Parts: sequence; C-alpha cells; structure tokens
Amino acid sequence: MKRRDLLKGSTIMSFGMLRGGNAGGAVNEDPFPPKKIIKKSPAGYSPLAYLERVDNEITPRLAFRAVSRKEAQTWQTGLREKLWELLGETGATGGTAPAGRLLDSARADGYTREKWELDIVPGRTMPVYVLRPDGMTAHTKTVLCLHGHGNGARDIINMPVDDDARELIRVINTGYAEQCVRRGWCAVAPELFTFGERTDYVEDARPGFDGGCEKPFLNAVQVGKTLIGIRAKDICTLIDWMDTRNDINTEDLACIGISGGGMMTMYVSALDTRVNRAIISGYMTEMKDSILALRHCSCNYVPRLAEWADFPDIGGLIAPRYLIIQSGKRDGIFPIESVRRAYEKIRSIYSVYGIPERVSLHEHDGFHSFWNASLDELFKPLNQ
Repeated sequence: MKRRDLLKGSTIMSFGMLRGGNAGGAVNEDPFPPKKIIKKSPAGYSPLAYLERVDNEITPRLAFRAVSRKEAQTWQTGLREKLWELLGETGATGGTAPAGRLLDSARADGYTREKWELDIVPGRTMPVYVLRPDGMTAHTKTVLCLHGHGNGARDIINMPVDDDARELIRVINTGYAEQCVRRGWCAVAPELFTFGERTDYVEDARPGFDGGCEKPFLNAVQVGKTLIGIRAKDICTLIDWMDTRNDINTEDLACIGISGGGMMTMYVSALDTRVNRAIISGYMTEMKDSILALRHCSCNYVPRLAEWADFPDIGGLIAPRYLIIQSGKRDGIFPIESVRRAYEKIRSIYSVYGIPERVSLHEHDGFHSFWNASLDELFKPLNQ
C-alpha cells in the first residue's frame, strides 16, 4: 500500500500540543505503521534471526567510554574520522566553495524564495532553495532545513507537487523551512541526492519508499560509497558555499530535519562542527530497535557501522553544541522507548562535557511528525 493510500484512509484533523505547539495534522491511525516481518522457523533457517544474533555479539569499537572532557574530545576526533571513512567520503570541510547559479527568484507572503544550483563535484549538481524573510539583515539567523522521504525539498518549503503531497505535508508537518522563514530566519533547503529533481526512473521501484534510493544505494556500495556519505558531502559543500556569502549568516548555524531529514541532520551535525544547533526529529534511536528491527529504506544503512558505533555515539559527536531530540510517543517506526534510551546515552556524553542542559528530549503525543514547539527553543542562549 502506498503512503498516500494510508493517508486517504485516515481522517485528518488539527490538534493542540503541549507548550502551544502542534505536530501538524493528526490522523486516527498511524500513517506509517511498521511493515510486518515474520521470521522463519526454526530460527536456524531465518536470515534475520541469524543477523540479529550477529549484531547482539558486536561490541562497537568506538562506543563512548570517556570519563573526562579531554578523553571525550579525543574520542570525537577518532570516531569522526572513522565515520567519514565508513561513509566513503573524505572528511575535509571548509574547502573551495562551488560557484552558485541563481535559477529563479519569486516573491511569497513575507519572504523571497530563491532557487540556486551548485556543482558539488564533476557530474554531481544540487538544486538549493533559499528562503529569505522580508527585512533580512546580516544578523538574521540561518537554518539548514533537510527533507526526508517524499517529494524532496518542495515538501519542506511547502510547495507541494500535487494534492497527495499537500496532504502528506499537513499530516507530517514537513513544511518547516517555511515555518522557519516565517519566524524571521533564513531557511536553506537543499534537494538531497536521489530525491525530488535528483531522482532517476527505475521501473517497478516503489514510489515514496525506495523508488529513488535502492538502485543508487546498491551501485554506491559497489563503488565504495554510500548515499548518506554523498548527501553529507553535498551538505557540507553547501555550507562551504554559504560561508562565502555576505548575505547568509552562518555564525550560529542551525540544522533541522525529520525522518530521513533527521538522519541527515544527525550525520551532518556530527561531522561538521560549523553546525552549532540541531533538531533531530523522528529518527534518533538505538539501531537495534528501528533500523535493524524494522523495514526501512536502504539509504539508512552504512556498511560495517555497527562494528564501530551506534546512533547515540554519532549523536554524541554533536556535543557540546546545542541538540534537541524530538519524537512522537506513537511513532511506530522509531519507537519512543528506544528514543529515550538513546537520549540518556547522549546526555551522559554531554554530562562529561559538563553541559547536560544543552541536550533535551521533546516528546509529542502524535505519530511520525514534526513538532513546531521545538522551533521556539532552537536559538535559546547556550549558557542556559
């Protein structure tokens, strides 16, 4: 069943959330229920049961074990280098920025929407939307807004490609780039690799799940790369470009995203210390409870990652910068119990730095959706 079919089978309504925020349109049943998995019996015949046993026997080599700030900094350096290696990319940031080409500029209510194009490396070009609020100055805050699965950057800038996309934006509340610009911030929204305008046609691929990801993922692995690595490199190169511009302030750069956008917010914020604040929405768990336990798109996976670290370790690379972890209590594909365990592990890393108050967990009562209230705290002073 396609994602839009699930949404059509639900009644859409608005509902208030704690602290005055909301998580978009609520539905009366989970629009993203976990896909059923039945393991073969006897267990010795089951591929998934065997792989689960392998995972249970792994002790990640670079799991966090530091007890001092100095040890934590050394650990971060080592894991960051290893992570770039596993992703199949070089870790250098702050390199030569690509030239940007302005493709379009249009007025909207309260802001200007620009569409740019960046040549990341030979043969790889990325469209980017820049939403500038009216009255923008050199001191205007900038938020890097990353989309997840769906229709690409147009979902988060609230430019739905069709009626199904409009419904999906409302249910998951994915229009957060537009929400940022309406708060007076500059929002930068790249079209990520294998999504939107960067999607090839593959016959019989499933739309909305792995239609754009599965074939590129397999080809990337075969040539020593990963989709996460390519996307991370694209985004870091975008930050290089942003750094060269006098009209985009990256001094206190924030990065936000839900689902696959939360995944990329986690990786980019962990790898690139120019990101000073982050909201990871609908993604942060322990790997064994979501990515390994449930059916997810192939683009979530990094070969051999479990040998070295778990997601909370990657989240810990963001310390001592400001981090909000956000999740719905009824999110069926990123279970809240696992989210809470991951948060506690990350908080222990922040505690070694002496600033546990810089990481927080925001829970809402909905399913897999973005919670506006977290934006109210995105730019709170770091000394709090």
